[in-house]
Amino acid sequence: MIKLLHIIAIGALVSSALYAYSIKYETTLQAEQLQKLKAKAQREREAIAVLKAEWQFLNRPERLQALADKHLDLQMLQTNQIVRLSDIPNRGPKVDSIGRKLEDLGLGLPTETPRDRKSNTATTPGARP
Repeated sequence: MIKLLHIIAIGALVSSALYAYSIKYETTLQAEQLQKLKAKAQREREAIAVLKAEWQFLNRPERLQALADKHLDLQMLQTNQIVRLSDIPNRGPKVDSIGRKLEDLGLGLPTETPRDRKSNTATTPGARP
């Protein structure tokens, strides 16, 4: 009976040691992964800082103006190019050019729709509703 208790105690001791070792191994593995992620995040932050610096360098107004002067043939805005909204003509009526040509040929006679009939009866004097 005592041998059985010794075997159980030794088994419990060995299993608890294995469990503690597995926890230590997992903790070490997680710590290594955390360090890798921190290093990667730092590299990404540095890459972002480099890109921001490049953007600030490329986005300087004097550089953009020099490029525009060199590559674009821009001219100064003149006062006769500015138009008031009231000076712009209204849009003309929509014209169905194909329909007009068909009507001229006698192929596409205009058809009266129920809406047209309703508006014609309402505007015709003496017409019944």
